[in-house]
Amino acid sequence: MKLFLFNSIAIIIALLSFGFGESKVITEHELIKKTINYTDYSDLDVYYDSALIHSRRPVVVHVHGGGWCEGSKDKESYIGEFFQNNDYISVLVNYRLYPETESIDDMVEDIYNALHWTVKNIHKYGGDKSQITLMGHSAGAHLATLTTVKAALKMTVNDQKLKPIYLRNLISLNGRHKIDEGDELLAGIEQLKQLGNIPGLSFLGLYGEAREHLLVGKDGYDQSKILKSYGDKSILSLGAEKYTFVECDEDNVDPLGLSEPMIEQLKRTVRRVTIDHKIYHGGHSYILDGIQNKDAEIEQELLNMVESIY
Repeated sequence: MKLFLFNSIAIIIALLSFGFGESKVITEHELIKKTINYTDYSDLDVYYDSALIHSRRPVVVHVHGGGWCEGSKDKESYIGEFFQNNDYISVLVNYRLYPETESIDDMVEDIYNALHWTVKNIHKYGGDKSQITLMGHSAGAHLATLTTVKAALKMTVNDQKLKPIYLRNLISLNGRHKIDEGDELLAGIEQLKQLGNIPGLSFLGLYGEAREHLLVGKDGYDQSKILKSYGDKSILSLGAEKYTFVECDEDNVDPLGLSEPMIEQLKRTVRRVTIDHKIYHGGHSYILDGIQNKDAEIEQELLNMVESIY
């Protein structure tokens, strides 16, 4: 009887020790992607951990590329998952594209509204609104930068006076920061249309058509030209503490050097800004391809860019 009692007590103690010990060290992480309509015509995805919604973690907002006429947040979902798996809250944004709209102002308005949604709501998902990095690729990098500049300068877009948005970092991945004009723009459009006639390259024809409708006869979409009208060191801050420009030496879409006009104007006009210019050996989607293919070196490079401001 004593032996039975002793063994029973030992078993109970062992079970209790195992059960309570496990509950103390294991957190049930649940990684979630939630789609939200931030306007009547555009949506975004929030990638977060439901077990950490009471924490305050840094946020990365990503704007996809696609020549202002294609692409979507869904095609770059691996970006959201990457940051989610590295203890960030990530927000991937859809915005109106050509031919749904023939106005870049509509795209800027969408990204501005997505950022304001993030600032207002990201705490519900464990994010810190004071620790936001805005990142974009290609046309998305152009739009992210243009939106930040216009908001910081309180410019008017679609009859709405924008208000400054506070960002820790703006990361432009292979962005177009020089917009062609005049004969140069028309020649580029014609070249894209001709290339679009080649089997397998029809998307280039759409790119040319989009540029024709979005850019010809219009202005106000080149960030560096906007800054040219401002005096030396006349701007205290331009929305982001740090601007990071990434270019690649084999980029045939947005060739190496397109960031230079924007970098020059930032240095000239803005008093409080840190600028980083990175050049990699690769093509137009070097960073995105590396993240999608889980290249450890490129993954660390991107994390270093984001974390450099903290």
